Amino acid sequence: MSAKIGIRAWIDFAFRKIFGKPGNEICLISLLNAILDLPQAIESVEFMNPFSHKDFEDDKLICVDVKATDQSGRVFIVEVQIVVHPSFAKRAVYYACKGYSDQLQVGQGYNKLKATYSVCLLMRKLFVDESLHHQFQLVERATGKVLEDSIEIHILELSKYNGTFGLVPPSVLEQWCYWIKYSGEHTAEELRALLPGLAFLRATKELGDIKTITEEKAMYDSREKAILDYESNLIDAREEGREEGREEGREEGREEGREEGEAIGIEKGRIQLLQELLGGPALSNQDLSEMSLERLQATTKSLQSKLRDRNA
Repeated sequence: MSAKIGIRAWIDFAFRKIFGKPGNEICLISLLNAILDLPQAIESVEFMNPFSHKDFEDDKLICVDVKATDQSGRVFIVEVQIVVHPSFAKRAVYYACKGYSDQLQVGQGYNKLKATYSVCLLMRKLFVDESLHHQFQLVERATGKVLEDSIEIHILELSKYNGTFGLVPPSVLEQWCYWIKYSGEHTAEELRALLPGLAFLRATKELGDIKTITEEKAMYDSREKAILDYESNLIDAREEGREEGREEGREEGREEGREEGEAIGIEKGRIQLLQELLGGPALSNQDLSEMSLERLQATTKSLQSKLRDRNA
Protein backbone atom coordinates (compact mmCIF):
# COMPACT_ATOMS: atom_id res chain seq x y z
CA MET A 1 0.00 0.00 0.00
CA SER A 2 1.31 3.44 -0.95
CA ALA A 3 2.38 5.81 1.80
CA LYS A 4 0.89 9.25 2.37
CA ILE A 5 2.58 12.03 0.45
CA GLY A 6 3.44 13.68 3.77
CA ILE A 7 4.26 17.06 2.21
CA ARG A 8 2.10 20.02 3.24
CA ALA A 9 1.10 22.15 0.28
CA TRP A 10 0.75 25.21 2.52
CA ILE A 11 4.43 25.26 3.50
CA ASP A 12 5.78 28.12 1.39
CA PHE A 13 8.43 26.08 -0.47
CA ALA A 14 5.82 23.58 -1.68
CA PHE A 15 3.22 26.25 -2.44
CA ARG A 16 5.60 28.37 -4.49
CA LYS A 17 6.90 25.35 -6.44
CA ILE A 18 3.38 24.23 -7.32
CA PHE A 19 1.86 27.61 -8.19
CA GLY A 20 4.92 29.63 -9.25
CA LYS A 21 7.05 27.27 -11.32
CA PRO A 22 7.12 27.60 -15.14
CA GLY A 23 5.29 24.60 -16.52
CA ASN A 24 2.72 24.71 -13.71
CA GLU A 25 0.74 27.64 -15.09
CA ILE A 26 -2.35 25.43 -15.29
CA CYS A 27 -2.35 25.18 -11.46
CA LEU A 28 -2.22 28.93 -10.88
CA ILE A 29 -4.82 29.66 -13.58
CA SER A 30 -7.26 27.17 -12.07
CA LEU A 31 -6.74 28.51 -8.53
CA LEU A 32 -7.12 32.15 -9.54
CA ASN A 33 -10.22 31.56 -11.67
CA ALA A 34 -11.83 29.67 -8.79
CA ILE A 35 -11.14 32.45 -6.27
CA LEU A 36 -11.59 35.59 -8.37
CA ASP A 37 -14.50 34.50 -10.59
CA LEU A 38 -13.75 37.34 -13.03
CA PRO A 39 -16.04 38.32 -15.96
CA GLN A 40 -13.04 37.70 -18.25
CA ALA A 41 -11.51 34.40 -17.16
CA ILE A 42 -7.75 34.05 -16.97
CA GLU A 43 -6.53 32.02 -19.94
CA SER A 44 -2.76 32.33 -19.65
CA VAL A 45 -0.22 33.66 -17.15
CA GLU A 46 3.40 34.71 -17.22
CA PHE A 47 5.36 34.51 -13.97
CA MET A 48 7.02 37.76 -12.92
CA ASN A 49 9.22 36.00 -10.33
CA PRO A 50 9.53 32.33 -11.35
CA PHE A 51 10.15 29.73 -8.65
CA SER A 52 13.82 29.30 -7.79
CA HIS A 53 15.59 27.14 -5.23
CA LYS A 54 17.78 30.14 -4.40
CA ASP A 55 14.82 31.83 -2.72
CA PHE A 56 14.89 29.07 -0.08
CA GLU A 57 18.58 28.51 0.54
CA ASP A 58 18.28 29.67 4.15
CA ASP A 59 15.55 29.21 6.74
CA LYS A 60 14.68 32.86 7.24
CA LEU A 61 10.93 33.44 7.33
CA ILE A 62 10.90 35.70 4.30
CA CYS A 63 7.66 36.28 2.42
CA VAL A 64 7.93 34.84 -1.09
CA ASP A 65 4.86 35.61 -3.19
CA VAL A 66 3.77 34.21 -6.52
CA LYS A 67 3.49 37.10 -8.98
CA ALA A 68 2.09 36.83 -12.49
CA THR A 69 0.36 38.71 -15.29
CA ASP A 70 -2.27 37.41 -17.68
CA GLN A 71 -3.09 37.87 -21.35
CA SER A 72 -4.63 41.31 -20.75
CA GLY A 73 -1.86 42.58 -18.46
CA ARG A 74 -3.72 42.18 -15.17
CA VAL A 75 -1.42 41.60 -12.19
CA PHE A 76 -1.88 38.76 -9.68
CA ILE A 77 -0.08 38.44 -6.35
CA VAL A 78 -0.66 35.20 -4.44
CA GLU A 79 0.72 34.23 -1.05
CA VAL A 80 0.13 31.66 1.66
CA GLN A 81 0.59 32.73 5.28
CA ILE A 82 0.80 30.46 8.30
CA VAL A 83 1.58 33.14 10.88
CA VAL A 84 -1.15 35.80 10.81
CA HIS A 85 -0.57 38.91 12.91
CA PRO A 86 -3.37 41.36 13.87
CA SER A 87 -1.90 43.91 11.44
CA PHE A 88 -2.09 41.52 8.50
CA ALA A 89 -5.02 43.33 6.84
CA LYS A 90 -3.02 46.58 6.67
CA ARG A 91 -0.04 44.67 5.32
CA ALA A 92 -2.24 43.15 2.60
CA VAL A 93 -3.43 46.63 1.57
CA TYR A 94 0.14 47.92 1.45
CA TYR A 95 1.42 45.16 -0.83
CA ALA A 96 -1.64 45.32 -3.09
CA CYS A 97 -1.10 49.06 -3.56
CA LYS A 98 2.60 48.51 -4.18
CA GLY A 99 1.83 45.86 -6.80
CA TYR A 100 -0.48 48.35 -8.53
CA SER A 101 1.93 51.29 -8.49
CA ASP A 102 4.99 49.22 -9.45
CA GLN A 103 3.49 48.64 -12.90
CA LEU A 104 4.41 52.11 -14.13
CA GLN A 105 7.81 52.81 -15.61
CA VAL A 106 9.31 56.30 -15.69
CA GLY A 107 7.41 58.49 -18.13
CA GLN A 108 4.39 56.20 -18.50
CA GLY A 109 0.87 57.53 -18.05
CA TYR A 110 -1.67 56.27 -15.54
CA ASN A 111 -3.72 54.82 -18.38
CA LYS A 112 -1.16 52.01 -18.54
CA LEU A 113 -2.18 50.72 -15.12
CA LYS A 114 -3.98 47.37 -15.09
CA ALA A 115 -6.13 45.82 -12.39
CA THR A 116 -4.16 44.26 -9.56
CA TYR A 117 -5.49 41.29 -7.57
CA SER A 118 -3.93 40.30 -4.27
CA VAL A 119 -4.86 36.79 -3.08
CA CYS A 120 -3.96 35.84 0.49
CA LEU A 121 -4.46 32.25 1.64
CA LEU A 122 -4.32 32.15 5.43
CA MET A 123 -3.87 29.09 7.62
CA ARG A 124 -5.12 31.03 10.66
CA LYS A 125 -8.25 33.07 11.27
CA LEU A 126 -8.11 36.80 10.67
CA PHE A 127 -11.77 37.78 10.94
CA VAL A 128 -14.20 36.73 13.65
CA ASP A 129 -16.90 35.24 11.43
CA GLU A 130 -17.60 32.04 9.54
CA SER A 131 -16.92 33.35 6.02
CA LEU A 132 -14.25 31.44 4.15
CA HIS A 133 -13.69 34.04 1.43
CA HIS A 134 -13.56 37.83 1.89
CA GLN A 135 -13.33 40.16 -1.11
CA PHE A 136 -12.39 43.84 -0.84
CA GLN A 137 -12.63 46.50 -3.55
CA LEU A 138 -12.56 50.29 -3.85
CA VAL A 139 -16.25 51.15 -3.54
CA GLU A 140 -18.17 54.45 -3.37
CA ARG A 141 -19.96 54.26 -0.03
CA ALA A 142 -23.26 55.93 -0.95
CA THR A 143 -23.94 54.27 -4.32
CA GLY A 144 -21.87 51.07 -4.16
CA LYS A 145 -20.10 52.02 -7.41
CA VAL A 146 -16.84 50.10 -7.80
CA LEU A 147 -13.65 51.62 -9.21
CA GLU A 148 -13.04 49.07 -11.95
CA ASP A 149 -9.59 47.93 -13.04
CA SER A 150 -7.98 49.09 -9.82
CA ILE A 151 -7.25 46.97 -6.74
CA GLU A 152 -8.94 43.93 -5.27
CA ILE A 153 -7.86 41.97 -2.20
CA HIS A 154 -9.12 38.44 -1.67
CA ILE A 155 -8.54 36.73 1.66
CA LEU A 156 -9.21 33.00 1.91
CA GLU A 157 -9.10 31.71 5.49
CA LEU A 158 -8.32 28.04 4.98
CA SER A 159 -8.55 27.40 8.72
CA LYS A 160 -12.32 27.89 8.32
CA TYR A 161 -12.61 25.23 5.65
CA ASN A 162 -14.04 22.12 7.31
CA GLY A 163 -14.83 19.80 4.41
CA THR A 164 -15.16 16.08 5.12
CA PHE A 165 -11.88 14.21 4.67
CA GLY A 166 -12.06 11.93 1.62
CA LEU A 167 -15.18 13.58 0.19
CA VAL A 168 -14.81 15.72 -2.94
CA PRO A 169 -16.33 19.21 -2.48
CA PRO A 170 -18.74 20.48 -5.17
CA SER A 171 -17.05 23.73 -6.25
CA VAL A 172 -13.57 24.19 -7.73
CA LEU A 173 -12.82 26.76 -5.03
CA GLU A 174 -13.57 24.27 -2.26
CA GLN A 175 -11.66 21.59 -4.14
CA TRP A 176 -8.55 23.75 -4.03
CA CYS A 177 -9.17 24.48 -0.34
CA TYR A 178 -9.37 20.74 0.27
CA TRP A 179 -6.27 20.03 -1.82
CA ILE A 180 -4.10 22.72 -0.20
CA LYS A 181 -5.18 21.80 3.31
CA TYR A 182 -5.34 17.99 3.14
CA SER A 183 -3.30 16.77 0.16
CA GLY A 184 -0.36 15.71 2.33
CA GLU A 185 -2.61 13.34 4.28
CA HIS A 186 -3.46 11.33 1.15
CA THR A 187 -1.49 8.96 -1.03
CA ALA A 188 -0.86 10.16 -4.58
CA GLU A 189 -3.24 7.48 -5.87
CA GLU A 190 -6.03 8.67 -3.56
CA LEU A 191 -5.59 12.28 -4.66
CA ARG A 192 -5.62 11.40 -8.35
CA ALA A 193 -8.85 9.48 -7.85
CA LEU A 194 -10.50 12.21 -5.73
CA LEU A 195 -9.44 15.16 -7.92
CA PRO A 196 -8.72 13.98 -11.46
CA GLY A 197 -8.77 17.40 -13.13
CA LEU A 198 -5.61 18.28 -15.08
CA ALA A 199 -4.64 21.16 -12.76
CA PHE A 200 -4.99 18.95 -9.67
CA LEU A 201 -3.08 16.09 -11.31
CA ARG A 202 -0.22 18.48 -12.08
CA ALA A 203 -0.24 19.87 -8.54
CA THR A 204 -0.28 16.37 -7.05
CA LYS A 205 2.71 15.33 -9.16
CA GLU A 206 4.73 18.37 -8.07
CA LEU A 207 3.85 17.75 -4.43
CA GLY A 208 4.91 14.12 -4.64
CA ASP A 209 8.17 15.02 -6.41
CA ILE A 210 9.29 17.09 -3.43
CA LYS A 211 9.39 13.92 -1.37
CA THR A 212 11.59 12.06 -3.88
CA ILE A 213 14.03 14.83 -4.89
CA THR A 214 16.70 14.99 -2.19
CA GLU A 215 17.55 18.69 -2.61
CA GLU A 216 13.91 19.74 -2.56
CA LYS A 217 13.03 17.53 0.40
CA ALA A 218 15.91 19.08 2.37
CA MET A 219 14.72 22.59 1.54
CA TYR A 220 11.14 21.71 2.40
CA ASP A 221 12.17 20.19 5.75
CA SER A 222 14.23 23.29 6.56
CA ARG A 223 11.32 25.61 5.81
CA GLU A 224 8.82 23.49 7.71
CA LYS A 225 11.07 23.30 10.77
CA ALA A 226 11.72 27.07 10.72
CA ILE A 227 7.99 27.79 10.54
CA LEU A 228 7.06 25.30 13.26
CA ASP A 229 9.86 26.56 15.50
CA TYR A 230 8.61 30.10 15.04
CA GLU A 231 5.03 29.10 15.84
CA SER A 232 6.17 27.12 18.88
CA ASN A 233 8.23 30.06 20.15
CA LEU A 234 5.21 32.35 19.74
CA ILE A 235 3.07 30.00 21.79
CA ASP A 236 5.75 29.75 24.50
CA ALA A 237 6.17 33.54 24.56
CA ARG A 238 2.44 34.07 24.97
CA GLU A 239 2.32 31.55 27.80
CA GLU A 240 5.30 33.17 29.55
CA GLY A 241 3.71 36.61 29.19
CA ARG A 242 0.44 35.41 30.65
CA GLU A 243 2.23 33.76 33.58
CA GLU A 244 4.21 36.93 34.28
CA GLY A 245 1.00 38.93 34.21
CA ARG A 246 -0.69 36.55 36.63
CA GLU A 247 2.30 36.71 38.99
CA GLU A 248 2.34 40.51 38.95
CA GLY A 249 -1.36 40.50 39.65
CA ARG A 250 -0.93 38.24 42.66
CA GLU A 251 1.87 40.42 44.02
CA GLU A 252 -0.23 43.55 43.70
CA GLY A 253 -3.26 41.83 45.19
CA ARG A 254 -5.26 42.23 41.98
CA GLU A 255 -7.35 39.54 40.44
CA GLU A 256 -6.71 39.41 36.70
CA GLY A 257 -8.18 36.34 35.11
CA ARG A 258 -10.86 36.14 32.55
CA GLU A 259 -14.31 34.74 32.98
CA GLU A 260 -14.47 31.01 32.46
CA GLY A 261 -16.30 31.30 29.15
CA GLU A 262 -13.58 33.48 27.66
CA ALA A 263 -10.87 31.20 29.03
CA ILE A 264 -12.55 28.20 27.38
CA GLY A 265 -12.64 30.04 24.05
CA ILE A 266 -8.94 30.83 24.29
CA GLU A 267 -8.03 27.21 25.06
CA LYS A 268 -10.09 26.00 22.10
CA GLY A 269 -8.18 28.36 19.82
CA ARG A 270 -4.83 27.14 21.15
CA ILE A 271 -5.81 23.52 20.66
CA GLN A 272 -6.96 24.11 17.07
CA LEU A 273 -3.71 25.95 16.30
CA LEU A 274 -1.59 23.17 17.76
CA GLN A 275 -3.59 20.48 15.98
CA GLU A 276 -3.01 22.18 12.64
CA LEU A 277 0.72 22.41 13.32
CA LEU A 278 0.94 18.74 14.23
CA GLY A 279 -1.32 17.48 11.44
CA GLY A 280 -3.24 14.23 11.61
CA PRO A 281 -6.63 13.64 13.27
CA ALA A 282 -8.09 16.63 15.08
CA LEU A 283 -10.79 17.15 17.69
CA SER A 284 -13.95 18.64 16.23
CA ASN A 285 -15.61 21.82 17.52
CA GLN A 286 -18.27 19.64 19.11
CA ASP A 287 -15.64 17.54 20.90
CA LEU A 288 -13.99 20.69 22.25
CA SER A 289 -17.32 22.17 23.34
CA GLU A 290 -18.00 19.14 25.53
CA MET A 291 -14.70 19.46 27.41
CA SER A 292 -14.24 21.30 30.71
CA LEU A 293 -11.74 24.13 31.09
CA GLU A 294 -9.39 21.85 33.07
CA ARG A 295 -9.50 19.18 30.39
CA LEU A 296 -8.93 21.74 27.63
CA GLN A 297 -5.88 23.07 29.47
CA ALA A 298 -4.52 19.56 29.90
CA THR A 299 -5.03 18.89 26.18
CA THR A 300 -3.19 22.11 25.32
CA LYS A 301 -0.19 21.09 27.44
CA SER A 302 -0.13 17.63 25.86
CA LEU A 303 -0.16 19.06 22.33
CA GLN A 304 2.55 21.61 23.19
CA SER A 305 4.72 18.80 24.49
CA LYS A 306 4.23 16.83 21.26
CA LEU A 307 5.14 19.87 19.17
CA ARG A 308 8.33 20.48 21.18
CA ASP A 309 9.30 16.82 20.85
CA ARG A 310 8.72 17.00 17.12
CA ASN A 311 10.93 20.07 16.74
CA ALA A 312 13.69 18.71 18.97
